Amino acid sequence: MGRADGRRIKTLPPFTKIIPYIMVDRVDATNYISIDFPYDKVNQYINQCKRKGNTEITMMACILAAFIRTIAKYPETNRFVIAKKIYARKGIWVSFVTLKDNWSGKGEPEETVVKLEFTGYETLTEVANAINNVVEKNRKHTSSNAMDKLVDKIFSIPIVPSAIVSFLKWLDRRGLLPLGILKASPFHTSIFFSNMASIRSYPIYHHIYNFGSTSVFIALGMDLSVRKKYMMNISTDERICNGATFVHAMRYFMKCLLHPEYLEEAPVSVNEDIK
Repeated sequence: MGRADGRRIKTLPPFTKIIPYIMVDRVDATNYISIDFPYDKVNQYINQCKRKGNTEITMMACILAAFIRTIAKYPETNRFVIAKKIYARKGIWVSFVTLKDNWSGKGEPEETVVKLEFTGYETLTEVANAINNVVEKNRKHTSSNAMDKLVDKIFSIPIVPSAIVSFLKWLDRRGLLPLGILKASPFHTSIFFSNMASIRSYPIYHHIYNFGSTSVFIALGMDLSVRKKYMMNISTDERICNGATFVHAMRYFMKCLLHPEYLEEAPVSVNEDIK
């Protein structure tokens, strides 16, 4: 029986097959890369959109649309590894944290994690609208999304949470997690994105969780010593594809950021991963 969120890839090269047996955990296999984010190019494009009356386009939307388009062209970057097996993900998912609107500036702000599904055929405007809609829906402190409700249920019975989480991990390793939980879980995602620039922070090199299937974590931040200098750090699970493929994918990702206008039109096709 296969997983609800991915299909097993069976035609991988021998070296790719053996890597998950050498690096068993995701934290063992994490690679880190720092990118000089092309702020001027992206900001210039955003200002052009604003002058045309399109105020929905943001820095975050450009980044996520560019990586979604990269996955559409290079599906290898959308793979994940669980229990030493490499899977092609069924769909493109994006998770990110959003703050609630009831923070007074004192204490710890309330936040939640949201998750969106894409096909790869979306335009930049469609990605931006999806992001803005889900943020608006979840920013009210009275709102609860699927993940919030799932966590509330887990912690509704004292002492039990540890056993429940362990059981969920056991089910995940065997591909038995129900589709409803997979859709609610922000840890089962193509990209986990952190917009640290929105809180005026340097980007961190974020770990990618051992629980779930996250293979790419993108953190956008700012160099606080230089005005308007943005920085981007990306953490990836090196087991999902070889280095040459990842380099080609990152070049294409950067091309999309340098020319966001390419994202205004939907791609002609979305590539499928190997069998």
